[in-house]
This record gives sequence, structure tokens and C-alpha cells, in this order.
Amino acid sequence: MEYSRAEKIKYWWRYKNYFTNQSQKYEYSTAQKGSILIVLPDGEVAFDLANLFLEKIQNNDVKVNFLVKDSLINFYPIELSKSALLFSYKDINSLGVPTDQFVKKIKEMSHENMIDLNINFSRFSSFLLRACHPKVRMGFSYDNSKKYYNVILDTNYQRDLEGTFTMIQQFIKI
Repeated sequence: MEYSRAEKIKYWWRYKNYFTNQSQKYEYSTAQKGSILIVLPDGEVAFDLANLFLEKIQNNDVKVNFLVKDSLINFYPIELSKSALLFSYKDINSLGVPTDQFVKKIKEMSHENMIDLNINFSRFSSFLLRACHPKVRMGFSYDNSKKYYNVILDTNYQRDLEGTFTMIQQFIKI
């Protein structure tokens, strides 16, 4: 998605403090060891990925939360809804990024790893990962992905769910 010039200026002015002095922003000591936040996309692939994650991490002691749009939670399995964090249109401002209150809420949970499973650029999820400053920010490759993620997954893995899970598992302990 391409920003207009006015959106770029508005975006930079409003959120410039989130992206300065990155070395000071990371607070690994407060993060819960091994905790994971998985941002699920709106598409059909999300249901299959959620089931795969639930199936694979059932026996592990890893704390996993799923960030899901509140209107879609009824389509997911009950096990996922127990660990789901919901967001609605009220948590998204006019620029398409999360509100300051929502960023603070997610930051307080202090996840060590955050994974954005949106195949295409999502202003909401990519900005949320960048603003929360986890140790591992993982997402798929697209034009601006280097700005938002420190681990970039190849988009070819979207067709192979097992391959996607294996690739994610290489970077974080699940």
C-alpha cells in the first residue's frame, strides 16, 4: 500500500517518537521469556494457521496470545479464544494504525516475540510490532518490511503452512 504525501507527513509527525533511538527502546528484561504474540490476518489462511499453532504448541510451556479482530473470534476454535486478544475498529485511528491506548495495552503485556502473519502490508499490525519493541519482530517480506521487522519470512511459505511454522520455529523456541 502506498502512502500519499500528506499521509506520510502526518504519519511521520505524529509517530516520530516511536521510531527514534531504537537501541534504548528495547527492554528485554521486562519481557516474559518466550512469550509470543501472533497477529492473525483476516483471510482464510488465518484459520488454518491458528489451528496449526494450537496443534503444535499444545504440550509446550510457551505462553502464546493471538491478536484477532473481534468480529472474527467466533470462527476460531474455543481453545484459541481463551488466549485471544481482541481488537476492534475503535482501536484503529484514521491513519489505519493502532491508537496509543491500544499500543500501551499490548506493550504492558511485554511479549518477547511478536509475529505478523499478514502476507500483505498491514499498517495496523506492522506499526504495532514496531511500536511495542519486542526482541523478535517477525513478518513476511514486502516493500517496507525492513523498517518494521527484524526477522523477515519469505512469502513463498504462505502456501505451505508446515513450512511457515518450521521457519518461525527456527527463530523462536516453540
